[in-house]
Amino acid sequence: MNRREFIAHSGSAVGSLALAGCGPVPPTKRTSLVVGAAKRRITPPLWVPYLTSSGNGTHAPFQSVHDDLFARALVLDDGRDAIAVIAVDFIGYDNAILGPGRNFTAELRRKVAASTTLKPDAVMLAATHSHSTPETIGLTPFREVRGVPEWLENHLGELAATVIEAWRNRVPARAHAGVTKVEGIARYRRIRLRNGKESRQGPLPAPEDVAVPWRLDEELNILHFERDNGAPLAVLLNYTAHPVVAMLLPHVSADYPGAATTLVERELPGAVCLFTNGCAGNVNTVKVATHFDDVQTIGATLGRAALGKLRELKPFAETTVAHRSTGLTLVPRECLPAKTPVLSRLAKKLAEGPLRAEVQAMRLGPVSWVSLPGEPFVETGLALKAAGATFVVGYANGWLGYFPIRRAYDEGGYEASVGAWSRVAPGSAERLEAAGIDCLRVVNGSGRKP
Repeated sequence: MNRREFIAHSGSAVGSLALAGCGPVPPTKRTSLVVGAAKRRITPPLWVPYLTSSGNGTHAPFQSVHDDLFARALVLDDGRDAIAVIAVDFIGYDNAILGPGRNFTAELRRKVAASTTLKPDAVMLAATHSHSTPETIGLTPFREVRGVPEWLENHLGELAATVIEAWRNRVPARAHAGVTKVEGIARYRRIRLRNGKESRQGPLPAPEDVAVPWRLDEELNILHFERDNGAPLAVLLNYTAHPVVAMLLPHVSADYPGAATTLVERELPGAVCLFTNGCAGNVNTVKVATHFDDVQTIGATLGRAALGKLRELKPFAETTVAHRSTGLTLVPRECLPAKTPVLSRLAKKLAEGPLRAEVQAMRLGPVSWVSLPGEPFVETGLALKAAGATFVVGYANGWLGYFPIRRAYDEGGYEASVGAWSRVAPGSAERLEAAGIDCLRVVNGSGRKP
């Protein structure tokens, strides 16, 4: 489909949204869990650009589609409260991507709330952070490409329609949860060496050459939902590793998260499998910008691990739903007068307005999770797990670039260097962590906002 044909048909998702949302559904009066799931293909036209360089602020059109992109939504409703998670095979969402005075996540939530009884702050928008996807994190003149503004409006409608469809698909369900360790996929990419250098990829350095100890989060967290008759309904996976296997390849691809979810859905007919990424700001896959054989291998490793664990999971009886969100205005990096293209792009991003971040926590029975915007480091995720989170979701409800831990600013390196991709001041990651702990205390307590 070319631009003219696409724009002529760009109202299709909005039309489907209007059809799906014929008015809010009355609140239920139950105490048991009902669950809804939905999946929608959102593969873009090839002319929609993908990111080719964050440092240079460049993008390019795709050449072909290797595998389709999907939005997958999950709704959990206990009769008193309800929450929704939508996981999208995209790199992320800059909330300013729609233009001045608009907010992508807020508009998605308003559309959903208008056709359901979901509260706006009970909706989580998460991106898998796969890189061979449209450049929706705002590091390039993406909106200036002819046809992109119209495509974005249509895309927003598609995402809202997916959540609304999941809401309308709710049925009684049983919930299961578990965790398994999956090694050999993730690689810490900021290993500080005694010689002052940084090890980012390839073979791991010898322990005696490492200056600062490092850790990975190799837990694969699984939420599994079955219908009352035992038929599979939905699976939610959470793992921590940058989906950069297909990075810089000019072919649309959901990378390893897409391969993993496709495998699970194939083996569990009728199920929708969502993938959420963890705090992967400083964690890559072991393969970077290689080829699609590696995409399939890594995805299959995760998918098989999830399927193998499902057999061991037992349902849990307590299925109360809770949610809590809090907003923060963050301090930006010091941006000297723009004398270089990098500083000029940073100044342009900072001029769009305050750096507003949202930290969100959700709970289903004994399982709770925290979502953070942008790209937090694995250390932040591990700290939140230590504070009581079952898992942590990055790249959620907006994208504000990297959130390096405090020491990383002194160490330097790409993630902590001044640029549009790293625009928050030191201490921002620690503020997100503290806010996440506060939200956890609420959802793991009464489950009600104070």
